[in-house]
Amino acid sequence: MRQLVIATLLVVATVLEVTALPRVTPFGLFPDLVLGLVLVASALEGFNAGAVWAIAGGILLDLFTANPLGAHVLALMPAVFAGSAARRSMYRSALFPLMGLVGGLTLAYRFLLTLLRWPGSAEAWLDAMVTAILVGLLNVIAVPVVYGIVALLGRTGVRRAH
Repeated sequence: MRQLVIATLLVVATVLEVTALPRVTPFGLFPDLVLGLVLVASALEGFNAGAVWAIAGGILLDLFTANPLGAHVLALMPAVFAGSAARRSMYRSALFPLMGLVGGLTLAYRFLLTLLRWPGSAEAWLDAMVTAILVGLLNVIAVPVVYGIVALLGRTGVRRAH
């Protein structure tokens, strides 16, 4: 049951991120929902659960966006490490440290994706970094929503066995 709920949540987030949000948001700027899910899942459930979410979400994003298979998985892995570190810290499962982490993680995520897609294009790098800063702000705003959804799933029994 847990895997089905996680898979459904990742598919919905991926479809929203790839198809709906780019068309309905101003200037095509929208939060990275899958990045937020991976970060929050890693902080609430630990490294293993976050890695599963990163692999599944990354492969879905790669398939939906026709990127090289594994590009999004690699770009999502810093969120797994950061979320796991936040879980072990004194701020375990706290919302505000996650909001602080997501800004830097957005820059790392966008940097890795740009490096994998367009390693030599200066115009792509400039555009990607400006977009990363703006999307980073949106991701900070989106973390409480994603945190609430994942925490609610954990309270309803959809979590990793301890």
